Amino acid sequence: MNDTLFLFLLVLAASFGFSTLLSKIPLLRIPTTVSYMIFGMVMQSRVVPMTQSETVWLNHLADFGLLFLMYISGMEVDIHKLRPSRHKGDAPSALYLGLATFTGTLLLTFGISFLVVHLTSSTIDPYMLTLLFATTSLGVILPVLEETHVLDKPFGQTLLTSALIADFLTMLLISLFVSTRTDSSFGHVLMTLAIIPFAAMVYVLLRAIQRVPGMRRLAGDAQLRVRAILALLSITVALADSTGAEPILGAFLVGMMVSAMPFAFKDKLRDYSHGIGYGFFIPLFFISVGLDFDFHGLALSETLLWIPVLVGIAFAVKLIPAMQLIPYFGLRNAFAAGFLLSARLSLIAAAAQMGVRIGALSQQFADAVILVAIVTSMVSPILFVVVGKHAESAAE
Repeated sequence: MNDTLFLFLLVLAASFGFSTLLSKIPLLRIPTTVSYMIFGMVMQSRVVPMTQSETVWLNHLADFGLLFLMYISGMEVDIHKLRPSRHKGDAPSALYLGLATFTGTLLLTFGISFLVVHLTSSTIDPYMLTLLFATTSLGVILPVLEETHVLDKPFGQTLLTSALIADFLTMLLISLFVSTRTDSSFGHVLMTLAIIPFAAMVYVLLRAIQRVPGMRRLAGDAQLRVRAILALLSITVALADSTGAEPILGAFLVGMMVSAMPFAFKDKLRDYSHGIGYGFFIPLFFISVGLDFDFHGLALSETLLWIPVLVGIAFAVKLIPAMQLIPYFGLRNAFAAGFLLSARLSLIAAAAQMGVRIGALSQQFADAVILVAIVTSMVSPILFVVVGKHAESAAE
């Protein structure tokens, strides 16, 4: 066994033990995703010595973990629950409530972003800042909903849909924003959107193939279908990257396609996907987030001054629109929803660096935004569990 393989096995074993112990702390009930991030931060102290090349390999595997997490997120959406209710008196669909909360967040964030730009001397584009605050970390929200056993309930589906809409639309808008800042030509913008009709055409083609007699038998068992999905995931992500769209957008669309298609072994395929993802790749992603966090940026006084303000804004722009959920899930669950939807992690961190690259954000402000993402992703799940702990009956 070579040293690199031994190191990865050691990291997986140590992170599992660490997250298990951390999740057993009384009262806190720290989610697994947060505990893996904390373990990544602990690794900066060289408790597990890593060379530069081993860190690079870990980050590469973490990138695939993020893609796999986006695929699982898309697959977890119940398409039928997104349809508007046809019965008078029924609660609005998860799609309607998700769109309402995201629209409220976007409008509120837009006004606050212009105020922040006016008050700070840093180079900040208000539109980029709007998109950063509008994001929600689906990678944090989905595991928390699963661990608290509310994912299959209307409340959980509403939160999942809200997070999906926020991630999907902000991914799309950020891709378009970056495209217009780097190349404002109409053709380049259209190329950024090409991944959406491609995914739609693949879905229509697969549905047509399903209707051909005998084709279902040729599809093989669940293991063969997992390999086929991984191939489709690779092609779609590569196409998204080559056209200027976000690769995680392509991975999410693949998950949506799998969720929408009726076929045998779907439950077994979901179990296989969860085993591959949550058993190996996704923990590496969260470990990498904690490992790559730059604590030296905290020494900058201006960054420290902005952090409390940005954290307050990050929670306010999610909590206020979440009050629209009170008539359907109650006050406590509405607050719990606002706290959980405030979690931001992978997308906001990647978008902040993109903003620096195109000149829409200063490096110092980007560091503050990334720290806010870490804080919200660690605090939001805990607040969700504490606030919504005695209100689960309202979510049924």
